[in-house]
Amino acid sequence: MAALRPLIRWTLTLLALLLAALALLTLAARLALGMVDGLTPRLEALLSARFGAEVSLAGLEGGLSRLDPHLAVEGLDLRTRAGDRPLLEVEAGHLRLDTWRSLREGLPVVEDARLEGLTLHLYQAADGGWHWPPPADLPPVLQPDEPFDLERLDFWVGVLLRQRAWAEEVRVVLHGRDREVAFEAPRLLMTGDARRAHLEGTLRLVGDRDIAMQVVLEVLPGPRGLGDFNAALQADMRLDSLVALAAVLGRDQPLRLDEASGEARLWGRWHRAALEDVRLALDVERLAVSHADSAGERHELALESVTARGQWLRRETGWEAWLEGDAESRDASEPDDLAGRWGPALPYRWHLRGDDAGWWLTTGAFDLGSLAAWRDRVPLPEALGRAVESLDPRGRVMGFALGRRDGEWEARAALRGVAVSPWQQAPGGGPLDMWVEARGGNGRVRFVGDDAATLHFPEVFAGPMALERASGEVHWSYDGPRSMVSGRDLEVVWNGATVRGGFGLSTGRGARGGFGLTLALEEVDAVATPLVEWLPVKILGDELRAWLAEGVAGRVPEGSLRLHVPLSGGSGERLAPSFGLDLAIRDGRLPIAPGWPALDGVEGRLRLDDGVLDAEVTRAESLGVQAGEGRVRLADERLQVEGAVAADAEALRDFLPAMPVAGMEALDDWWAEGRAEGDLSLALPLDDPEAIALTVTTQAAFPRLEYAPLGLAFRDLEGPLTWRQQGAAGGLEGRLEGRALGGPVRAEIDTAAGGLDLSGRAEIAPLLALGDVASLAGPLAGAVDWQGRLAIAEASVSLGLASDLTGLAIDLPSPLGKAAGEVRPLRLDMDLTRGRLEGWLGEALALRWRRLDGTSGQGQVWLGRPAGGDWPAGEGWWVDAYLPRLAPAEWAAALGGGVAGGGTSAQALREVRLESDCLSHEQRCLGSLQARARPQAGGGWRLGLEGSLLAGQLDYRPGLAEPLDIGLTRLALDPLTPATARAGSLLDEVATPPAPEPLPDWVATLPAGRLRIAEITRQGQRLGPLTARWRATPERLSIVPLGLTLGQVSARGELVWEAAGPEASLTRARLDLDGRDLGTALERLGQPPAIRSAETRVRSQLAWPGTPWQFALERSRGSVEAQLRDGRFVNLESAPARLVGLLNLDNLVRRLRLDFSDVTGQGTAFDRVSGAATLYGGTLETRGPVEVEGPATRFTLDGSVDLARRELDMGLGVTVPISRNLPLAAVIAGAPVVGGALFIADRLFGDAIDSVTRIHYRVRGPWTAPQISVESAE
Repeated sequence: MAALRPLIRWTLTLLALLLAALALLTLAARLALGMVDGLTPRLEALLSARFGAEVSLAGLEGGLSRLDPHLAVEGLDLRTRAGDRPLLEVEAGHLRLDTWRSLREGLPVVEDARLEGLTLHLYQAADGGWHWPPPADLPPVLQPDEPFDLERLDFWVGVLLRQRAWAEEVRVVLHGRDREVAFEAPRLLMTGDARRAHLEGTLRLVGDRDIAMQVVLEVLPGPRGLGDFNAALQADMRLDSLVALAAVLGRDQPLRLDEASGEARLWGRWHRAALEDVRLALDVERLAVSHADSAGERHELALESVTARGQWLRRETGWEAWLEGDAESRDASEPDDLAGRWGPALPYRWHLRGDDAGWWLTTGAFDLGSLAAWRDRVPLPEALGRAVESLDPRGRVMGFALGRRDGEWEARAALRGVAVSPWQQAPGGGPLDMWVEARGGNGRVRFVGDDAATLHFPEVFAGPMALERASGEVHWSYDGPRSMVSGRDLEVVWNGATVRGGFGLSTGRGARGGFGLTLALEEVDAVATPLVEWLPVKILGDELRAWLAEGVAGRVPEGSLRLHVPLSGGSGERLAPSFGLDLAIRDGRLPIAPGWPALDGVEGRLRLDDGVLDAEVTRAESLGVQAGEGRVRLADERLQVEGAVAADAEALRDFLPAMPVAGMEALDDWWAEGRAEGDLSLALPLDDPEAIALTVTTQAAFPRLEYAPLGLAFRDLEGPLTWRQQGAAGGLEGRLEGRALGGPVRAEIDTAAGGLDLSGRAEIAPLLALGDVASLAGPLAGAVDWQGRLAIAEASVSLGLASDLTGLAIDLPSPLGKAAGEVRPLRLDMDLTRGRLEGWLGEALALRWRRLDGTSGQGQVWLGRPAGGDWPAGEGWWVDAYLPRLAPAEWAAALGGGVAGGGTSAQALREVRLESDCLSHEQRCLGSLQARARPQAGGGWRLGLEGSLLAGQLDYRPGLAEPLDIGLTRLALDPLTPATARAGSLLDEVATPPAPEPLPDWVATLPAGRLRIAEITRQGQRLGPLTARWRATPERLSIVPLGLTLGQVSARGELVWEAAGPEASLTRARLDLDGRDLGTALERLGQPPAIRSAETRVRSQLAWPGTPWQFALERSRGSVEAQLRDGRFVNLESAPARLVGLLNLDNLVRRLRLDFSDVTGQGTAFDRVSGAATLYGGTLETRGPVEVEGPATRFTLDGSVDLARRELDMGLGVTVPISRNLPLAAVIAGAPVVGGALFIADRLFGDAIDSVTRIHYRVRGPWTAPQISVESAE
């Protein structure tokens, strides 16, 4: 409608222009009729005086047609006095007045009027209006002073309908301050007859060929003619033509039309000369308007697909109008913080009715949030814009009515889900459903809300109040300079509590006002919701608010709140608000002081009256410390707490470290059982918390008190204890007596003076248990007196203990051993704050330890070495020991295996170093030893070994399949073997050993592993490498495989040691020898090389009762198979070669006094030796003959050897060729003559008589001097 009003106005202006032209022509006609000849100059002067402009008239003609006068004008031109600005131009005009009808109608009726080339120029004034430049005066008909009304419209429509005229090329030129625009009507037509009248015209912008507006008006005379005519009007307009026109007409308007496209159509109907019905149809494709804010930034409001339908009807007692419309807004026109589905910004339906008494507007639903979101795109007064932005209204208006009746404004509204933000002194909140009624300066709001509603008093409460239910009424009254707002019957459910009450607000210009609030509270839960959210903390003092914010809480079965906030009203003097609170407390919480543990479980009553807090505490608790019969008072910035207290040891352990007192963290390592009771008194200025005064007097009784890091336990401790604190300085005073470490203990306590003096007597057994070395109780025995002091300084807490160890006997090898009466000073210094420990035992042992963080530490132990040096890197323990003489057997006997169960875990050890110049065994020095052990990543240890006895390393990784891995580069056996035992031989093992030992328990715990020795030295010989792998179970120990290189022979096999019942064990061995010269193996073993061979192959199996080191031939069973090739039996007389000599045919031949060419000083040669034997009961018995094949002789042996008695019982068979060895057989048979003849025949006939002869012997007796006899010959 606002966009159509300028068009309607200018349309009417054109019509008025036409009437003005007709009036001018009528006036000219009247003058012309009397003085046509000299009329032109006088007419020009008359018009110039009337309009204050220069007037020129090119031609004027007049006359009468019957009784109707007529007038013709040419070249009418009106300009400003200066002549530089045109005002009105008419090229030609003709007018004939219907005299009879004019007289009958009482107004001029033009029967025939024609205008050509009419141009009107209008200029924009500074106020935006349109006029002719002074002193020119625009005709009143073009700028009426009277307001527009329907009766005036009906009158002028009636006047126009009586005229008969047409015009061509009518133009209006608007000269704006910045630009100009011209629009023209190519033709305007008013015609008709006695039965009907017709008016039509078109309008377009100059330069635009398209028609901007077209108007058609049809008129039918009524019963009284045109005096009560009936008419119908239709006007069509193209909206895009409005953009250029609006740019000129709305130059200084806040809202600018930027874009418009679409069509508008207007219908009008007159009945009996009165407008009865007006209808509007608006179809806009796009409409964009914008305005500039105070910063000059433009904001656009763009609408698309705008449709509107409206109707206006005249009623008997007034009028009534309807309007329905809809539009789509682009995203750019929607609010930036769009959070959900917003409704329409304007109502879809409007209804307006009125009469002489007033008017009443009713609308449909619309959304406040959408409407408020347009605040940046619609020009609003600055104050209103700030209010809308601050309030940020949200919600939906379901119905709205506004009107003015009998001089007063009235309004009614139904709203749903309304929410506003706080603004100035007014609270905010929502969403609420409301019914609003207002008349004049009074009004009432009834509201109700559900669990989504909130209420926020920004000047009173800390934050929004989340409501579960809300209802009540708010009344307001504006009476002159004063305004009053009151809340009645208010009831809300807030955080589960029911709150009832009311409020009042009174304000006025220049007068004092105030805000008052009274609330009754029921079942308030200030535990889940902090108390500061329930109280008007914004009006409380800073210190009181800070104290309440520390965590004052509780449950309130019932209570009340009173609040009055004076408003100065411009007087400048500010009055303090008044506040009162009275609450019954259950399950409450009260802070004592900043940094101190609060009181929990409070039961009592809390009163707060204008900044003075007074609480009666019937019961309370703080970290387990019980309090009762107490009082808490906060007045004049000073907090006072008094009451009785009682606590068990566990509660004290929680409460004392929580006190903001230096050094209390040392109590974290203490644990106790017992109870203390007493009184507490505290005074604390809130503005100076450092000036706290606290006294706690108790009587303590602790059946048990333990220092956890050391496991030090005190029992039956009793005595008075008092804590006194003044400011930051505080201390514990008192005396405790009890028992510890198996003896009495006494502590005199005065921490303010420096600490605790300790003394007592300790038994050695609990003292060792304290150090987690109870297994050392065997070497240690007795009791000692000790003294100590627990020093408590401002920044540290330390403990020193000392004793001369008189009365303590230490049964350990030097340098740690001592007699009971010997004095050996022991000193321990512990810094409990920094976590450090230093200790000394005489001059033999020293240690130090420090805490790295809360869970790890680092320590060092020196034995036989000077202490000191840099700390190592990382956590754990480092042990560095030097013993000039180390006897493992003596240490093992003294400790009794207790070291394995010692206190320091393997995980805590980072490195162990041990050095000794003499590794002693059975009073013999085996050699030097240096060992270094380190834990492995992922678990386990690596032990590096170096010394004269051996070198290499040992790896133990329990997570692997073979945890133990021993790798030695060298091993010397000579230091391990006594000198008297080095000349022995295998036959020495024939002696009967002791009874077989059972399989020991340690076998089951032996981890699987392997052994590698690169080189073994024994009696100047080098053996090896040696390799072995073993695996153990509770039933057996299996060494598989077992390998040893002996010279040119490799030994491979296995050894199994298994249980044979609960009282015995059995060892089984399998050994295979493969290689070349067997003599080299004998040489490596320190035995004479009785046999030499080019190839050796031996397979053997043995089993004997007992351990592997209980081997004895007489109790062993087994078998042996051997094959030797290309070797010799060496003539050896040494005792160790006797057993080998059983097969040494060189000895047998030599005993027969034979001397052959193939027998030399190197022994008896052989091509092959093969045979097998069985060992049982100390007897070695051949299994089949042992065959020895030589270059010219073949021997066989078959029999047995009694190893225990060292006797032989064997058959010897010698097979010799006649051609060469027949003399041998003869000599053996005792026929030297036959032998000589045979020798001659052999030389004569050679191989022709080459045949074989076999001789059998019996060999019996000791193997040192056996008896040999011939049994047969073949």
